[in-house]
Amino acid sequence: MRVVYYSLANIPGESREQQWIQSIRSLRMHNGSIPVWLFLFNDASEELLHEAARQHVHVEFLGSYKELLRPLHSRASILALYPTLHKFLVLPKLPLSAVTQLLYLDCDTFFFDDVDLLFDQHVSHDWYAREEPRSRRSPHGYNPKHVDELLLNYIARKEGLESVPPFNSGVCLMNHGIWHRLIELRESYLCLVWRLLCGRELAEHELGLDDPRVRPAVLEAISESDRSDPLPYPSANPWIVEQIALWLALGQFPNFSLGTFSSADVCQGGEFETMLASGERCVLAHYFSGGEEEFFAAVPRIEG
Repeated sequence: MRVVYYSLANIPGESREQQWIQSIRSLRMHNGSIPVWLFLFNDASEELLHEAARQHVHVEFLGSYKELLRPLHSRASILALYPTLHKFLVLPKLPLSAVTQLLYLDCDTFFFDDVDLLFDQHVSHDWYAREEPRSRRSPHGYNPKHVDELLLNYIARKEGLESVPPFNSGVCLMNHGIWHRLIELRESYLCLVWRLLCGRELAEHELGLDDPRVRPAVLEAISESDRSDPLPYPSANPWIVEQIALWLALGQFPNFSLGTFSSADVCQGGEFETMLASGERCVLAHYFSGGEEEFFAAVPRIEG
């Protein structure tokens, strides 16, 4: 069984609800039958819940995001300041015994074709995703301030991990039961997040990564043990800590196989502009929340 799922640490009224509504409408426009799950933390508006029912989406209410993290890490209240750590922590809630392929989607995605095309064409590797923007594999050029891959590879070697090329975690297709192995890494994944935060906040970082909520909370909670075992933070972007930790966590798997979506499968960022100008189609666009206004100025929203 193929399954699509979203996971949302929600604040009703924020843009993510409307993003999700557009995403699921576009998915269902091209595929009315594939099972879709939505994991909801905190709360949701009546509009979102009505749309989920209308689009035959199974909604799983998971309560407090912080409470999901609490049994997995002692610094749950601080980690919960990052609203994206749950993407792969919810996997045990899925009917995994029946799953043959699994697709995770961020809310800021929009379909132009049948989602089954992604499943049909991507079966060889354990994991498929687009390369992280501005990483070495990016067609738009490498920016080591966004991801310092020399430092990232150094961390992997130091920790005895395989080096996993940076990928964007907003659209991830999983095969070969990799989800079962990923569940086993939930605690070590959050440990990596915490160690990266410790390394970032203990450093006199020349790139100015101070977050007014996170920095004081981390510095107040750091123990002597934490001070002896931080990880250097290989980015000028404080909001990709979940991705960096995921790349490192997957490096614990021997022979982990990563495939890359083409832009004809998944266009990301501003690539949709080139796609529309050329008259070509991709299966879906991951337009990124920062580009939402520009995306829907070019692509009509789907009315209910």
